[in-house]
Amino acid sequence: MNNLYSKYDLRDMLKLSVATIDNKMKDGSIKFYKIGKSVRFDDEQINEFLKDNYKDKYTARSIGDEYDGSRLLK
Repeated sequence: MNNLYSKYDLRDMLKLSVATIDNKMKDGSIKFYKIGKSVRFDDEQINEFLKDNYKDKYTARSIGDEYDGSRLLK
């Protein structure tokens, strides 16, 4: 099963504000799961968002892959 991330986890990983994440959710740019009153994002949803919106910046690796600062650890 994929990891699930909160908006705050996503904020830290992608260096986006929570308001920007809310706007991306509202306009359909990023898919999410609604669980009660909270929302969660999985690796696949995040990678799809990055691929569609930030092609040049995030093509080197995927969320969920381990990275030691110099190389990808798969």
